[in-house]
Amino acid sequence: MMQIGAEATHEAICNWIKKHYPPHAEVISDLMIANSATANITALSYVGENYGVGDGFLYRGYDHHDCDMISPVTTYFDLRPAQRSGGMCFHFESDDANFDVLVLSAWVYDADMNNNLMCIASVPQEHMQHWLVFEKEVQRIYQSAIPYRGKVYIVGGVETTFDATIHWDEIYLPEQLKTDILQDIDAFFEKGVDIYTRLNIKPFRKLLFAGVPGTGKTMLCSAIAGWGQEKDYFVVYVSGSNQYGAKFWKIHEALEMAASSDAPTIIIVEELDSYLDDDDKAQLLNVLDGSESPTNKHGTIMIATTNHPEKIDDRVMKRPGRLDRIFIIPEMEHEETARLMLMQYLGDAWQEDHRQIVPKLLGRPGAFIREVALYALTMAAYRGETELSLEMLRDSLDTLVNQIEAKDGFLTSHKKQPMGLAAERKAKRNGFRIHDE
Repeated sequence: MMQIGAEATHEAICNWIKKHYPPHAEVISDLMIANSATANITALSYVGENYGVGDGFLYRGYDHHDCDMISPVTTYFDLRPAQRSGGMCFHFESDDANFDVLVLSAWVYDADMNNNLMCIASVPQEHMQHWLVFEKEVQRIYQSAIPYRGKVYIVGGVETTFDATIHWDEIYLPEQLKTDILQDIDAFFEKGVDIYTRLNIKPFRKLLFAGVPGTGKTMLCSAIAGWGQEKDYFVVYVSGSNQYGAKFWKIHEALEMAASSDAPTIIIVEELDSYLDDDDKAQLLNVLDGSESPTNKHGTIMIATTNHPEKIDDRVMKRPGRLDRIFIIPEMEHEETARLMLMQYLGDAWQEDHRQIVPKLLGRPGAFIREVALYALTMAAYRGETELSLEMLRDSLDTLVNQIEAKDGFLTSHKKQPMGLAAERKAKRNGFRIHDE
């Protein structure tokens, strides 16, 4: 029965239940398409013990049920068991009665030849509402990625989760800016959610971090993610790295997960401008307005970043409520901040005379300081040096500055000139130069 058409499988499963599952005939029962989350082993493991489904009935677990027409096959997701084909019998009981629900699941091809799990349940009619309550809870757990809450959950990426390893004290920004950002987030979850709810406003807050590349916006987001994890918040990272790229549906999926969450939720979206194409802009505007954003009663904050705020529509940038606050992440402004960052990257190799290059780090993004340190450390190790001299650190700084200036000069000189084979009057084809006649 594996990997055949969905219509034929549907009929075969229904006929098997009617013929081989006696309880289906002993009480008045209905056959229904069950949510595939009910066949997700990991999601089921997170259903609360003795979960109540109404009228005094409690969920009492499940057993695997033999079905000779379906091979039991389990998929794995993020190293955990996920969906399983075959039969599962769910048990419910109250002080006075009990009932079972049989779910048969089979892998089938859909019209696009994708492998999907079809689930059909035999449910006693009088207990249909009890089953639907249970099914909704399993779907909530599955949708909100509760089993993966120990890490940052990724929507639309190549990987499933990652660990936020950056600590708040590793972020080198002006202290007032750091304080303002963290207080904004913390105050919303601690007090703001109740205020929003009392005013009948969706507890959904949107922050934007804007700045030139390399100022540390990604590290800042990672530190916020780590802070959220320490508080047992649900943290979702929206990625544009898979084959679909930066698409609106990924943000909406993250918001759906937040709405199903049982905890305050932080959603991180890097390079927001890349999600604002013509096809998705109207939908995203409605979501940012809150009119089409799913609601998480515990509160959701979406933190977005951009290197190019000029690419973001004025309807987003200049309307409070779509982006509640915009924080400008600056290049390095203070010598003490630059010194602390340089010390962090140099670690044990730091020497007091390294202070001499600190003034030359001002006006540069954090990524520049990191590269100065890493290149110097690498070259010192390559040359077998036991200490990092000031001269080597200066050399690293100078070579990086020269490289940047050379790149800027090249781009400036070619800015008004078309580049590439199409712009050449003489083109090459298969290694040979073709001359115009």
